[in-house]
Order: sequence, then structure tokens, then C-alpha cells
Amino acid sequence: MKVNLGTGAQNSRDWERVMAGNFSTPPETPDHQCVQAALALGDLAEPLGFDGIWFPEHQGTPYGMTPNPIQALTYFAGRTERVSLGTFVAVAPWWNPVRLAHQIAYLDIVSNGRYNTIGIGRGVSKSEFAAVGVPREESRQRFNETLDILELAFSGERFSYDGEIFSFPEMSLRPEPISKDLFSRIYSSSSTAESLEILSRRGMVPLFVGNKPIWDAGEEVKKVNTFRAEEGFEPCQPKNVMFMYCTAKEDDKLAALTEEWIWTANRDVNVHYGFADSSNFKGVKGYEAYAAREATATAVLASQVGDQKKGGPPGYHASNLLIGTPDVVFEKLKAAQEACSFSEVTIVPQFGTMPYEDAMESTKLFAAEVLPAIHDLPAPLHPAALPENATV
Repeated sequence: MKVNLGTGAQNSRDWERVMAGNFSTPPETPDHQCVQAALALGDLAEPLGFDGIWFPEHQGTPYGMTPNPIQALTYFAGRTERVSLGTFVAVAPWWNPVRLAHQIAYLDIVSNGRYNTIGIGRGVSKSEFAAVGVPREESRQRFNETLDILELAFSGERFSYDGEIFSFPEMSLRPEPISKDLFSRIYSSSSTAESLEILSRRGMVPLFVGNKPIWDAGEEVKKVNTFRAEEGFEPCQPKNVMFMYCTAKEDDKLAALTEEWIWTANRDVNVHYGFADSSNFKGVKGYEAYAAREATATAVLASQVGDQKKGGPPGYHASNLLIGTPDVVFEKLKAAQEACSFSEVTIVPQFGTMPYEDAMESTKLFAAEVLPAIHDLPAPLHPAALPENATV
């Protein structure tokens, strides 16, 4: 099985200042230090034997600070020779589709065809949409039209487009990419049942980030393959992103630390995306499923994290957290593949308030003691991920 390294810049300890609206003082840790630490983590990927480097797309808050993942991947294209490149995910509605197509094509050239997981999504965060001046009500239409335009742009033919939002005159994609199969490299991330069905019937392959129990993701793979079968497509396997901390030994002190890191990671997700307040989604076209959710992620922030750990914010499910000794991490990863049938996995070794130094040591231990065994582990499409009466 292939294993990629995912990294993004987190300044998790700055959330207290941001949520208090205390902008008269700078962050305790400058953002550039977090970015540089995330890049240093990415530098470990090729020498340690990982198969790829992946980046997310976020801006405007302390969460995942990578405003252009293609730019970050281009940086690594010039620093590496072997590893593949991926996004988890580029948020399509924030881009001009022709600009996005050209940037993908340019990265394809400078990496010599190594951008092989073009993960794209629709986006969620109210603040991020507002920051780039894009109405969230248009996100689904923008996403769908962007897919149309990317398919045309990567066809190798001259193309034009006239949609509800985007219109472009006849043109060519210049420079032309090296790879002729770029559209088939697009993987879609979706968080609602409606989006999952729309994308599956279009032939898109899912990309899962650990925000649901792994067995629920497995059920979604079965739904995806059922929709695909009804449209005449072959069964597919998703790609998964999972969060990882590998340690030589476990003790009570470490357990308390990892609990804090998980708690703060879940807090970061809920506050960044606005899940703590369902009114962020009420009346917003395309986000009805979010508005219907219980606002269980009550805005959580306290100087003493431990005071609020019990019943803390929902977020990354335990089945997606690869935390423990090398043996434990291996068994969890093996069980996750059996439950979800993913074809490859991207591990994210830093989350929440975990220091990047700890993430780097964890990554090195994982590479030494887990990665070789995972490379030898098959990643098949299991019968449970197929439609009824179907065979592999």
C-alpha cells in the first residue's frame, strides 16, 4: 500500500487570542514559524521513503494555513525527485477555473507528471468564503462548473464554456501539460449524502478525510460503487487521510498529551468551519445538511483545556486516529483498510497543539518501524465495498 505524508501549518495555540478578538497583540508564535515547520516536516517525506506529499487549502484563521496548496506542492516539486504530489483538498469555488487548470498543468510539467492526486472539494467555512468574496450559495454550482471546465481543459482540445457563473471564449490550455490523464486524477471530497451521490454518478472517486467513523466511510464506498454501477462505471477505491502519532512507548503522561492534541484539533475544526453554531448554515443554499445538524460543538475555548475535555467538541473519530506504538498504529491502519477499502493512505502527523518537533520524531519512528510493513500490505477492494450481488 502507498503511504503519503500530509502537512499544513497549524497555529493552534493562537485560537484563544483570535476567538477573544484580541488583535492588539501578535500571535505568541509567528505564523511564519508554523509554515516553516510544516515545510520541514514535508522535507522528511522523500528521504524517509514515503510515496507522496500532500497539502490542504486554508487561509484566514490559525487552521491549516496553506492559501495555495499548488504553490506549496510546486515548492516540493523542485526539492524532490521521486515522491508524488497531492491536495486534500483544493477548494474549487475559490478559484477561477481556467487559472486552476493552468496551475495544475504547470505543476504537472515542473513535477514531470507527479501531481497524481488532484483532490478538490466544495468548501464549508463561512469566513473563508467571505475572505475571498465568493458567496457560499454559489459553491455547488461553481464546483460543478469547475469540474466541467477542467474536463474540457484537460481533454487536449481547444475549448470554450458558457455556464450560469463562468463563461470563457474558445482557448487552448497553454502550456499544455505533460500528462494526458489529468482529469482522471481528480478525487472529490464531499461531506453530505447529496454531494456524494452527485459526484459518484459523475464518475468521481471519493477522497475521505477522517471526519467520520471508518466503518461509516466503508458504507459510503458501497453507496459510491452502487451509484457508479447504475451509471455504468467500474467499482472504485477511495483514498483516505488519517491522523497519526507514533510513539515508542505509551504512559499516562503521553496519554494526557495526546488527549490534549486531539481535543484541540477537534476544537480547531469546529471553530474554523463554524460547526459550533448551526446558524452559520441556516438559509444557505447547498448547506442544508449542515444547518440540520445539532450544534453540539458549542463554542469551546478555555485557557485550561483539561477543564473541558469531558464531552468536548466532536470531530476526528477515534477510528481515524492512528495513535500508539508502531504495532498499534500498524494494526489500526490494517483494520481501517479492511473497513474502507482505500487504495492508499495519507497520514497527517501533526494536529492541534502538538509541537512540530514531536510530529517529526513520530514521523521518523513511523517510517522506520511501520512504513515498510504497510508498503508490503495489500490494499484490495473488499467485497463489503461492492454493490449487492457484485464481485471484485
